[in-house]
Amino acid sequence: MTNEKTEKWQAVLQNDRGYDGKFYYAVKSTGVFCRPSCKSKAPLETNVEYFDTARAAMDAGYRPCKRCRPDLIDYQPVRDMACQVKAVIDSFYSRKIRLREELNKIGMSHHRMTEIFKEQYGVTPAEYAGRLRIELAKDMLLQSGETIIEIALSLEFESLTAFYGFFRKHTQMSPAEYRRGGGFRKVEAQASPLFWYPYETNLGRFIIAANDAAVIEIRFGDMPGFYRNSLRGEKIQSKLTDLAAKQLEEYTSGKRKRFDLPLLPAGTAFQKSVWQALVEIPYGETRSYKQIAGQVGNSSASRAVGMANNKNPIPIIIPCHRVLGSNGTLVGYAGGLELKKRLLDLELRYK
Repeated sequence: MTNEKTEKWQAVLQNDRGYDGKFYYAVKSTGVFCRPSCKSKAPLETNVEYFDTARAAMDAGYRPCKRCRPDLIDYQPVRDMACQVKAVIDSFYSRKIRLREELNKIGMSHHRMTEIFKEQYGVTPAEYAGRLRIELAKDMLLQSGETIIEIALSLEFESLTAFYGFFRKHTQMSPAEYRRGGGFRKVEAQASPLFWYPYETNLGRFIIAANDAAVIEIRFGDMPGFYRNSLRGEKIQSKLTDLAAKQLEEYTSGKRKRFDLPLLPAGTAFQKSVWQALVEIPYGETRSYKQIAGQVGNSSASRAVGMANNKNPIPIIIPCHRVLGSNGTLVGYAGGLELKKRLLDLELRYK
């Protein structure tokens, strides 16, 4: 057998969809031809014949497989079924009873539905619906005036206890803690080793520093000396730096509008009050320095707010880029005004 035939045979055995469209295989004993990704039972190798096109297979007298439909250019039943399930979840995820009813109408077993959905999207339908519900719950806690029990009932939780359990599972916080903290988990200072690690994103390189409990700083570009000398950290890739990098990547691609990370920014009480005000600025909106000064209780402290902004150790996650001059102009940003504009434009695009 030639190397080319060996490669094709391995693709058939592995149901490798990466070869779909590159060749088709026909089974002499059944008279049927398939895509390489077809899940039908593997034939005997001696019964297999290969063709470059579906037309060539049909001209040779073979019939298209009814399972993988190699005669149709864009026939992907598993993808289509998964998309159908996703559309139902997207429409009814906040209404558990209705969601169950609509999924049942698809006429697929729970096991099969879970299998094809996870194959297509990497998560189960339940996990996907849970992600949507938790994001809606977060938005309602921060942006609505409803009580926690009203939010729980509107999302069709059986009890307040069930809602608290669900929320804590996804955020490691209670709904009340999340609402009080403006959506960010904060931790008390801890004496633990500091780690830093560089990450590449579509906005450039970030160096993320953290200890075992929280993100400490984020820096733009290459500044490893800062971490070695000032913070005495080690260049170590930790679970927390990886999580922060993942959430930054999701933010820069428009998939995340709010961060969910434990933070431990070092600063004065006034600086921390300013940074808390920053995390309360909604995604896609801006505030002036004067507005932030008023929010922290001193409307004449615009200059001090500007200095606190400049000292923000965790940019983007604590969104100091959302603060503008009194006339709406871009002023001061550690990553440069060009990056500040890119961040604001990104949020307007995905708002």
